[in-house]
Amino acid sequence: MAGLGFKDFAVGEVLTSADVDGYLMQQTVMRFADSGARGSALGTAAGTGVALAEGMVSYLDDINSMQIYNGSAWIGVGGLQAVEVFTSNGSFDLTSYPSAQALYVRAQGGGGGGSGYNAGGAGGGGGAFGESFLTDLSGLGTAVTVSIGAGGAGGGSGGNGSAGGQSSFGTAVTAAGGSGGTNLRGVGGSSGTANLLLPGETAPGNQGGGSHFGMGGVRRSGVQGVDGDDYGGGGSGGGFDTVTAGTGGDGADGVVVVEVYA
Repeated sequence: MAGLGFKDFAVGEVLTSADVDGYLMQQTVMRFADSGARGSALGTAAGTGVALAEGMVSYLDDINSMQIYNGSAWIGVGGLQAVEVFTSNGSFDLTSYPSAQALYVRAQGGGGGGSGYNAGGAGGGGGAFGESFLTDLSGLGTAVTVSIGAGGAGGGSGGNGSAGGQSSFGTAVTAAGGSGGTNLRGVGGSSGTANLLLPGETAPGNQGGGSHFGMGGVRRSGVQGVDGDDYGGGGSGGGFDTVTAGTGGDGADGVVVVEVYA
């Protein structure tokens, strides 16, 4: 049944089932885990399950979106509708957002791994960053492939670090991975430097390159490199203590963030 509007209930008044359905239930925001749970509870079209009525409001946990039933379909409220964060490969389902008018996409490539100690362990480079505000959604298709660049592995003793992987949102937004640390350096990472040590001294590895979302692995007193931080940071290089040549730190994985606007 359609909402009956607003009613100021009097003390001692009998609360009828019609009052509950027409006033109380229609004046609330219904919360569901996802559109499937909403469809099971309310039906997916007018006349099935609990009759859908124009003006019903619901909130979906999985996509963090408030939607209104307009008499024929659930549509999002204007403005920011939802935010999806991809930390592993997946697919963005545009059909989940029938009222979407634009997408703001940010992609962060994976960080490069630091090199193992070889006259000064070099830091890996931070991953590249790409972003775009997409208003022409017709060419995206209903499902957009999302790829997350893995962080590059740190190099073994005396070895170079591996480059980070590319992150992408279809072909619309891409972000390259950071370079692995070499005897020179990774792009954005600190270069390796030779160190003359006395017995008992330690030469730390060099700083990893930072990214848009995270810091690179920091230098520290130990010989083992430090992994990149958060998303896309490069690993630091390995150090040396006159006995042990440390390995490089791993680069941090990338990320793709999609904001949906109605």
